[in-house]
Amino acid sequence: MTLDPYTLKTMLDAAPEGVVACDAREKDWPAVYANGAMHQLTGYMPAEIVGRNLRFLHADDHQQQGLDRIRAALGAGKPCQALLRNYRKDGTLFWNDIRIVPIRDANDTLTHFVSFHREGYSKLQVEASQAEQPDPLLSTQTMLAYVREDKLTGLLRRSYFEDMLKRDWGVAQRESKPLTLFVFDLDFFPQYREVFGRAGADQSFRRIARVVHGCFRRASDLCGRMEDEQVIALTKGMEDGGALAFAEAILGRIRDLAIHHPRSTVSRYLTASAGVATTVPAHSASPERLLAAAMESLRLAKERGRNRAVLVESLK
Repeated sequence: MTLDPYTLKTMLDAAPEGVVACDAREKDWPAVYANGAMHQLTGYMPAEIVGRNLRFLHADDHQQQGLDRIRAALGAGKPCQALLRNYRKDGTLFWNDIRIVPIRDANDTLTHFVSFHREGYSKLQVEASQAEQPDPLLSTQTMLAYVREDKLTGLLRRSYFEDMLKRDWGVAQRESKPLTLFVFDLDFFPQYREVFGRAGADQSFRRIARVVHGCFRRASDLCGRMEDEQVIALTKGMEDGGALAFAEAILGRIRDLAIHHPRSTVSRYLTASAGVATTVPAHSASPERLLAAAMESLRLAKERGRNRAVLVESLK
């Protein structure tokens, strides 16, 4: 006994993983079906996915080893699995653990590619692809990613971020270019955790971290996790006025999430404060001074009422 098309579609619509079917007979392999879980994962409604090649989820991030693996497998009509950096409709980054299966008709003619999507937090979910084509380089890269990235948010761990800050500081010193450091701290977050528990607080912090990370899209930008309620970011070539306006815009995006906070005294929703520091690194200075200046700006933002950004005027 076989399933009728209606029952099969109902099953796919209810699947917990994202499912997309692409027509292999059409030029550019457009999607002809996407289930509701894809909306939960990407922010795009199924109707916004159908008719498009799934490469639109990569945005401008095309230099990924996983993409080469997928192109080779699709060209050969073979199954594959890869872990890709994809971007939601709101611009936030997420890791897409994708598995692609070719579908053939009774005459063994390739008709569709069906892909299964889920969020890959650990970067280690590549066993299937490695089993088919062992790739020591990819294995090393995924292990390094696991070591350097915060498990909850996917941002850089504090120790790794500080190492990269030292590297970029040295480059900026040689080139006499400005560096700008941002520290975002959630307001009254311990009280939020008391109400909603560790799991609820982690979920909200992850959402906010994604929004902040999504605002730093240049390849040279860095974004990491400092403490339980802090996100830190580094960017190059930004002037003081632009840096402060940029920080305030990010705080606005956090407010736009409208995450209810019953114990905040500044808003009905979760808000954040931001400390900003910009400098052209002097040869006598150190990156620790830039970090200290950003933290001092954050302290002033908290002192002045929270839910605001403050930029330090000079390094001490």
